[in-house]
Amino acid sequence: MSSKNTGYYNSKRLALSILWIVIGAALCILTAAGILDSAMYSGMGAGFLAVGILLVARHIKYRTNEEYRKKVDVETDDERNHFIRMKAWSWTGYIFLIVTSAAAITMLATGREAVAEILSLCVCGQLIVFLVSYSVLRRKY
Repeated sequence: MSSKNTGYYNSKRLALSILWIVIGAALCILTAAGILDSAMYSGMGAGFLAVGILLVARHIKYRTNEEYRKKVDVETDDERNHFIRMKAWSWTGYIFLIVTSAAAITMLATGREAVAEILSLCVCGQLIVFLVSYSVLRRKY
């Protein structure tokens, strides 16, 4: 797995990391130039820039450090890690639905109907995505 186009950190991931840097820099520059008129864009740009730089640093470490490369490859290919990752996503979905539903009920009880409606729509959207993905995966497996 020492080839530059194989393994977890391949050339496509490196290109995407560089894209985050370019987008981040563009947002920061456009905000500093006054073309974009919100501090949100400079914050988002700084976030994209930081993430891109960190990801490129990880790519460099992956390509130059054999021990790190082996560790990452084992972590990404290990069945136990796949199972734990899938279980974590499952828990995340359940927790999101429970917390969002409770927040919608709380907002409705406190008279904030618009917020309750948005939260309820988020729950409905999540459930629709679940039903579609369940039916697709049920046919596949």
